[in-house]
Amino acid sequence: MGISCSTQAPSATTAGDAVTSEEVHINTTDYGQYLKFRDELLDFALGESAFDYTERLFAQKPDSPEVMALLAETAFLYDKTKNKVSREHWCDRLDLLQRGVDVSRKCINENKDYGPCYRTYVMCAAREAEALYYMKSLTGLGLVENYQAIMRKGVKGMELLPTDAEIPNTLGALCARCSFRWYDPSRVYAWFYGLPPTRRLRELSVEFHKKACENDPKNLEYACRLAQAYFQLGDMANARRWYVKVRDEMPPQELKDEKWQGVAHTQLSTAFVKPKWNVPFA
Repeated sequence: MGISCSTQAPSATTAGDAVTSEEVHINTTDYGQYLKFRDELLDFALGESAFDYTERLFAQKPDSPEVMALLAETAFLYDKTKNKVSREHWCDRLDLLQRGVDVSRKCINENKDYGPCYRTYVMCAAREAEALYYMKSLTGLGLVENYQAIMRKGVKGMELLPTDAEIPNTLGALCARCSFRWYDPSRVYAWFYGLPPTRRLRELSVEFHKKACENDPKNLEYACRLAQAYFQLGDMANARRWYVKVRDEMPPQELKDEKWQGVAHTQLSTAFVKPKWNVPFA
């Protein structure tokens, strides 16, 4: 998804290092230029160049919370261009996402009230936790192991960035993927790590996805994920309502939004009706 790093002026300043309004203006202007150039590189599918660019910025300004958040977010966006099936890319992805987590953690430790770094921590940590194990059947275990840490940072990030949509969207997806069915042996693993019951996780997923839709009401992906959360919870009326909204009422904002309209159409065509297949050999 095309996202840009949230901006927030860091409140923590050391004694004797008071920042003038002129310096703040310069820093803000510089950050806008960094972000614009990074986005241009990503638009041309130059993910590696964008990541290298933000790494160089970080080397020049290792104490800047804006640069740290930009680097971590770029790691997240660059990871999306990598092949999830290729084992070489799997190793690369873990290294890349771990870099985003480490930089975000450094930023949080140095700037306790800087929300964008909590945001990038949640984004990178959730994606890395999902990719932690190579075998697809073990995908959920990494999320279970890191659920508590991601949720703590996510809740704090939502307090600091109440209008951000990416944090609640990520937390909603985390809750949904940790809500295993009754026959899944991974439920024992979730119980061991102290996760809430399956029903509660699905309710939390709906709550977080609703918050994401409130903060970004035009985003088709968030709306479609809310419909999926309702469907997983068993609330078919609201699931249908949101699927219809995605398919028929919300205009696409980007080319990729057609994908979510396709998902909504498929669900409405198959999940809420009993199909009558015309099998000629029956």
